[in-house]
Amino acid sequence: MGIDIYAQWEGMTEADRAAQVTGFSIEHGHVGYLREAYHGDPYATVELVNEAFVNGQAYIPAATLRDRLPQVLRLAEKREREIYEVTDADEIEVVLKSFRDFVAFCARKESETGKPCLIIASY
Repeated sequence: MGIDIYAQWEGMTEADRAAQVTGFSIEHGHVGYLREAYHGDPYATVELVNEAFVNGQAYIPAATLRDRLPQVLRLAEKREREIYEVTDADEIEVVLKSFRDFVAFCARKESETGKPCLIIASY
């Protein structure tokens, strides 16, 4: 079990939705999908898209996601090191890159559509 975060946007296609079906991958932020397992605090996804955890979904401006990103990356790295005992910087970077990619993806879609992405939290 885990936390799945999906971005949705105006004009999203079936191919876009299919790209988000990743088999619970932790490295697909670039398609608007984040995954975090339930193995304990801190939860970087909750820090990034907290509003989506209130009602299951929320429109979150890209500027808000960008502002939160530095703290989110610190939490994600802490989680990798402390919960999963990962010490390899390249392995940690895979997770951090996914969060950076997700934020960049949402910013790009907001720029294209003029509207923030709808962020869905499934947990």
